[in-house]
Amino acid sequence: MKKKRSILLKVVGLAVILLVWQVVHSLSILEPTLFPSPQITFSTFFKLFISGNILPDIGSSIMRMMAGYSLAVVLGVIVGLIIGLIKPLYESCEGIIDFFRSIPVTTLYPVFVLIFGINHSSKIAMVFWSAFFVIILNTAYGVIQSNKVRRKMAKLYGASKFQIFKWITFFDALPQTLIGMRTAISFALIVEILCEMFMGSQFGIGQRITESFTTYAIPELYALILLAGSLGFCFNRIFVYFEKKLVPWVGKL
Repeated sequence: MKKKRSILLKVVGLAVILLVWQVVHSLSILEPTLFPSPQITFSTFFKLFISGNILPDIGSSIMRMMAGYSLAVVLGVIVGLIIGLIKPLYESCEGIIDFFRSIPVTTLYPVFVLIFGINHSSKIAMVFWSAFFVIILNTAYGVIQSNKVRRKMAKLYGASKFQIFKWITFFDALPQTLIGMRTAISFALIVEILCEMFMGSQFGIGQRITESFTTYAIPELYALILLAGSLGFCFNRIFVYFEKKLVPWVGKL
């Protein structure tokens, strides 16, 4: 019953949004030519896939995004674990990491262009930057918040430091680490699309959005925005699915 109720509420929420969208278009609250109806937008959305010309753009965006994000996950988790295990190191690095994390990555656009040029490398680097520090902070915080009682009990029973880390600290930190990774994957997609809009590229969703805007292809513009949102939603849902498999004990203790 709870599952059916949840699905029903989601359907109702979506229906309300579509209804409001249609009313705004029908009553010309916004200029209809600049705010197409849901029917036109969704029709254009499906035409992009039927024609197949959007697929190279989706593939390029996902490839660059995942390259930067994967690198951020590997290095971010390693650095976060090290910082979390060494408390003085965490205390000395926390402010620095938080400072760099707080810098809007778009303000660093000129720096990345100067260092990497206008190519795949600069976009991947910006995606990496947007995800890296978020993952570090969440991983380190997860390590620091690991259960001290369990660690002391394991030590009393003769467990080595490596065994305590492997079987207690790491798994205690995993839920918080996954929160950082889930937050970072949203940042990664946002930054990738922004990079394509700023820098331009042969293929990419951001590039297509810019082209639609400059050529006044308004229905396609909204369809591409819908596509970007759909991708972000799908990445998040997939991550949540695997997160529940990896940390099934969260919320059950």
